Amino acid sequence: MSNPYPISLRCVPAPFVEQASENVLTLNKPDGSTGITVEVSRWPFMALRQPTTLHACGQTSDGSPIMLRVADAEPLTQQEFEEGWRRTIAWDDLQDLKHNSQLVLVFQAALNDAGCDCPLLFPPLSLKVRVPFEDLTTFSEAEEAPWNGWKKGPAALDPRDLLVTKYGDIYVLDNHTYTNASAGIILEKNFVNLEAGTRYEFGLEVRRTNTSSSVPSLSLAAGTQHVTEAKGFPAMTWESLEGTFTADSSQCTLAIISHTASGSGNDYAISKIWVKSV
Repeated sequence: MSNPYPISLRCVPAPFVEQASENVLTLNKPDGSTGITVEVSRWPFMALRQPTTLHACGQTSDGSPIMLRVADAEPLTQQEFEEGWRRTIAWDDLQDLKHNSQLVLVFQAALNDAGCDCPLLFPPLSLKVRVPFEDLTTFSEAEEAPWNGWKKGPAALDPRDLLVTKYGDIYVLDNHTYTNASAGIILEKNFVNLEAGTRYEFGLEVRRTNTSSSVPSLSLAAGTQHVTEAKGFPAMTWESLEGTFTADSSQCTLAIISHTASGSGNDYAISKIWVKSV
């Protein structure tokens, strides 16, 4: 058996992914965009019909290893010979990758014309996978608290306050504010899967539901951080209330806070609540 000997890979390029930034690949949803494009610049000893192979090796969300066979000994074309080699991996094929795992792209070409029948392994590209965080709460008919983990706060404890009702084609969470004890936290949810140092957007869609007396005023908080200032909602139109915060640990309680302590008027509806990484 022959002894192993080193082969320098300085003469051949590593794969390149334009959609990655500083070797971090943030996954997008497959909502019309194609996916990621893996490119390999022209290399020495390129030859037409040279067999080329690309494998993508990673880890799924449950920790299982996975390998995507993107190209399997596919002959180099005239266009690739002139412009460089590229293949696309669809976002659909990447959706189950584990957050903070590594996606390793392994490219090789058989350099037959150079007197070598075995494929030459190019320098691999290792990308850190970032799975965007998104928690979206909507409402459905006859749904009771908690709503996707959102629980009633001290300012919405009257059983007549928060009720799911239908507005047109959607269901919303109505706050009828039956008492004057309606200032303070109306909804709160404890998140345990945030990432320290990551910035998140926290927001909701809200509208006033009558024009009687007191105007609703709401703000958002993340633990002790003020995500938004108090904002009044005098008009009966849907508006967004949103802001950002930076998580200082994996666990944080988010809250929707009322600043109007009146049971006269002060009625409003929430159509959705979202928390997502930015």
